[in-house]
Amino acid sequence: MKVAFFTSGGRLGAGHLVRAIAIGRGLRRAGFAGEYRIFGPRPAFPTVEAANLEVVDVHAESLKDPAAAAGTDLAAALARFAPDLILVDVFWAPVHFVLPGLRCECWLLIRSCPRRWLARTRHVAFDPRQFARIIGIEAFANPIVREFIDPVVVCNPDECRPRSALRERLGFPPGRRLVMVVQAGRRGECEKLCEGFAPDEIVTSNLYEPGALFPIAEWLPGADAIVCGAGYNAFWESRWLGYYERTRFTAFDRDIDDQAWRLRAGPTHVMRENGADVLARWIVGRV
Repeated sequence: MKVAFFTSGGRLGAGHLVRAIAIGRGLRRAGFAGEYRIFGPRPAFPTVEAANLEVVDVHAESLKDPAAAAGTDLAAALARFAPDLILVDVFWAPVHFVLPGLRCECWLLIRSCPRRWLARTRHVAFDPRQFARIIGIEAFANPIVREFIDPVVVCNPDECRPRSALRERLGFPPGRRLVMVVQAGRRGECEKLCEGFAPDEIVTSNLYEPGALFPIAEWLPGADAIVCGAGYNAFWESRWLGYYERTRFTAFDRDIDDQAWRLRAGPTHVMRENGADVLARWIVGRV
């Protein structure tokens, strides 16, 4: 069995690629014996990579014209791979005119988003019939989304590094408070998050800088405090991996992600399982 993961996200952050990696790890834990490949644009950050990422250009023409979409790099790459299942991560519009030519099952994974995101773009209306399953990966309200799983997290608690590993990796002095400032959004946001902390207690993990840890979640239990934006991965990683209480979040403005909503609604949601493991079981069950 071949499974493809597609996203056209990543311009502002690395979260979509982290989600792809999370699902790949879930498949390994579930004993998946097939092939899993990620399709998406080249990451904008020097240390962000995935071994099974196939870089594809997402052309504007693919959003408007069925004939043009059939000739894009994305359509050609997916056709060569010939998946049995495609997981479309949030960004459905670039594959709207591509999916009919592939003749395989498609699932849409969708996090909190404005109602308009599952309505139409300037060029095309959303067609839920293209997807065998529309799966909410956090509990937000939208009448189109009727199936939900717990959030998808890049690792499980037993896969985290020992608490000493982060200090050892950073060469940070023992006994000094370690505040990890973690952000991969717009330039300048990481610096904003540093305000109010003593310089000698801060270590920044800014993906614009070479050498930044990626994915970082498995290291963060070793920090005394974490400061970050309230993006999907950062928030749900903290909840699942047990460092939520010592994390300070800032809700940044995003076009299709309401981080302020996540800070309001997220603390009442009790995660019972990593959504990556749920998806993996569903996928393995199709074989």
